[in-house]
Amino acid sequence: MKTAIIIPTYKRPWLIERVLRNLTRCSFPPDVEIWVVENGSRDGVESLCRDFSVGDRVRYLHTPVPGRSKAVNLAIRAMDADFFIFFDDDVAFAEDMVEIYVDAARRHGQGHIFGGPLVPDAEIRCPSYLIPYLPRSATGWSLGDGEIQIPASQFEYFFGANWAVFKSDLMTSGLFSEDLGVGAAKNSPMGEETELQHRLIDASVKAVYLPRATIHHLVPSECYTMKWAWRRTFREGVTDWKLIHRSEPKRRRIFGIPLWIVRAVAIQEFKVTLSYAPGFSVERRTEIKIREAYLAGLLHGAWIDRTQAGPQIAAP
Repeated sequence: MKTAIIIPTYKRPWLIERVLRNLTRCSFPPDVEIWVVENGSRDGVESLCRDFSVGDRVRYLHTPVPGRSKAVNLAIRAMDADFFIFFDDDVAFAEDMVEIYVDAARRHGQGHIFGGPLVPDAEIRCPSYLIPYLPRSATGWSLGDGEIQIPASQFEYFFGANWAVFKSDLMTSGLFSEDLGVGAAKNSPMGEETELQHRLIDASVKAVYLPRATIHHLVPSECYTMKWAWRRTFREGVTDWKLIHRSEPKRRRIFGIPLWIVRAVAIQEFKVTLSYAPGFSVERRTEIKIREAYLAGLLHGAWIDRTQAGPQIAAP
């Protein structure tokens, strides 16, 4: 079974060096290649791939167009592997990580996707008031110590930095949506892995949790700040507009934007101002500001749609 590890990267050569060093310590089943896909400008990643060839397993691809989904799709189309393992450039893992995934693929076969736990490798301790508003990639996640098949109704997602799928299942369900995920736009919508994984689940592919397929995810100090949490929640709003609210029945609009979003943002902005008055705890103020971020993201998504579609007349 030919296996390809795909690692997209963008302007972070020091992290690619770190993950390639990690891979040099790993054991590999036969017929495994490592594909590093750099998108955007070239930042010395190609030479790092030569320096850390991991037994001549490393292959380098480059696309000048920024975009994580575009980069991963480029790699998928460029190879003839049967099974894909997806890692990010900011993770570390045990020496038998690749063997764990390949073994699971051989045991379960096609029609399954695989993923494992995440342990945050944080530079600083996270303030307790921010924890409820941070993603699992910053706080950690596990389903326990036993391998389980997750019922379709209970499946949420596997981390984009740590999951695997058969090529045949991807070809049936489609590749990554290239209008989702980190790209050239500052406020690009997220959720490309989640959206793809749910398409796979909808196509009756089964999700298998592998407790030993654990990654340690680097969490920089900036990720434990209000500014970072606000920006990420804003992008969640942009994503939800695109994936959920955009297709809702037409409602009353003002300048092409649903009136309920405009009203909700205005009310929340008032609440944010009020939250700086004496008597508001940092926990309550954080809750209000995070809600503001999400609503602002919805508004931004609706505005982008409106400007791309051209002028619209407000509904009566």
